[in-house]
Amino acid sequence: MAKKVVTFGEIMLRLSPPGMLRFGQARSFDAIYGGGESNVAISLANYGVPVDYVTRLPANDLGDACVQFLRQYGVGVDQIVRGGERLGIYFLEMGAVQRGSKVVYDRAHSSMATIEAGMIDWRAVFADADWFHWTGITPAISSGAAAACHEAIQVARDMGLTISCDLNYRKNLWKWGQTAGEVMPDLVAGCDLAVGNEEDAAQVFGIHAP
Repeated sequence: MAKKVVTFGEIMLRLSPPGMLRFGQARSFDAIYGGGESNVAISLANYGVPVDYVTRLPANDLGDACVQFLRQYGVGVDQIVRGGERLGIYFLEMGAVQRGSKVVYDRAHSSMATIEAGMIDWRAVFADADWFHWTGITPAISSGAAAACHEAIQVARDMGLTISCDLNYRKNLWKWGQTAGEVMPDLVAGCDLAVGNEEDAAQVFGIHAP
C-alpha cells in the first residue's frame, strides 16, 4: 500500500454572497469549508492518493461539520487536534467581468491561530507517511503556527519524508511581529521542493526578477 501524504494548515468557513452579488447586496451567504492545504488534500484524495490533513479545530459543532466535510472526500482526519475558541472565517465576494474578487478575513484568535509547538505528535502523524506538504500561509497566521510548522519540518526531515512547500506569500496575513523574509527562509531550508512566483521570491527571499 502506498504511503500517505500529510498536509498541514488552517481550514476556514467560507461565506460567499450567492451568485455575483456584492457584500452590500447580500442578505444570505453560501457556506463551504476551504483552505490552501485542505484543498491540496482533497485534490490528492480525488486522485486516489492516501492523504491525511492536519489542523486544529474547535471542539464544537462547526469543528465537527468541518471534519465531516473533509471525510466525505476521503481525506484522513484522524490526526486533527481539537481545541481553541473558534473556527476561522473568510468572506469571499466573487468578481465579475472587470470587477475583481474581494476577501475579508475573520480569523483572529482561531483555533489554528492559537496553536503552539508540542500540541501535535508529529512522529505519530508521519508514522505511515512519506511526503509532507505545507504552505507559507501557515507560518503567516501566528508565531505559534510558525513554531508548529517548524517543528513539523524538523520531525519530517528526521524521519526521511520528502517535504514540499508552496511559498504562497499573503501580505495581509503577516501581522504577528515578524516578516515573511525573517521567518520563511529557515523553514524552506528544510524542504526538498518549493513552488512560488515572482512576488513570493521577492518577499520571501529578496530575489527580484530582472
